[in-house]
Amino acid sequence: MNIKTILVPTDFSEHAQRAFERACNLAGQLGAKVYLLHVQSTSALRIAVKEGLLDGASTDEELQTAVAQLIEERFSEVLSGADRSQIAIERVWRRGEPGAVITAYAKEIAADLVVIGSRGAGLLEDVKAAVIGSVAESLVRKSPCPVMIVRRDHRTEDRG
Repeated sequence: MNIKTILVPTDFSEHAQRAFERACNLAGQLGAKVYLLHVQSTSALRIAVKEGLLDGASTDEELQTAVAQLIEERFSEVLSGADRSQIAIERVWRRGEPGAVITAYAKEIAADLVVIGSRGAGLLEDVKAAVIGSVAESLVRKSPCPVMIVRRDHRTEDRG
């Protein structure tokens, strides 16, 4: 299997960061391009409230702009540790239901591999994933290419 296109979905969590680091490591070894994809699954208003961006006088346009700036800042934080001189990385931002958007985007770019972080904190997380599903579980079932799930306890340093 020749891996030239790696898709890394991110919600900007530490789990997603570990997956991104692992994907970059692989991309460097394989000469692959990395696509970092964020899917906004809730409204700008909900994000603004959750992130403390809401001002009583904010217009819809101002909220959209504030959320877009926040997402750009988070992309910058994720990318800050990557050696972009050695790895081609493209960042992409879409809206919709994460599982469906990620699957559709993987098809759109003809991804060879999807690398995603798993929150997997044990039995409770396993039960929740089985009952309500998770993005990682959905991808394993629906992805058009192989999916690598990076466990929450995964470390990228050499294991000598």
